Amino acid sequence: MKTTHVEFSALFNLGDYSNEKIGFRVQLEEGDDIAQVVEHLRDKAVSLSAGEGQAREFYNRLYSNQRELRELERKIAEATDQWNQVAQFLRTQGINPQAPNLPSLPALTPGQPDEADAELVF
Repeated sequence: MKTTHVEFSALFNLGDYSNEKIGFRVQLEEGDDIAQVVEHLRDKAVSLSAGEGQAREFYNRLYSNQRELRELERKIAEATDQWNQVAQFLRTQGINPQAPNLPSLPALTPGQPDEADAELVF
């Protein structure tokens, strides 16, 4: 049996449970040593992944920022719910019949209905 192609791929841990996969498929030439070809591809994958740490640093920042954004969106949703519950309580009890729900912040929470014209009454 003659080996004509070699495939090599490596999975690199970028932290925070995310990975980067780098792989190659090469055609062997007459006289190529398969072990040396695989070793060369391994070194190339490692150098691309670790290459001055820029890719790793970029991915780490990206995933960190995404986690932070999700946490902030969750906190905004909780605070909005609390505000709206208090406003509903004030309306229901007759303490402040015009108590508005919290206006949405379209720039920060896309997809929410725009209530920016609501007047806040305390």
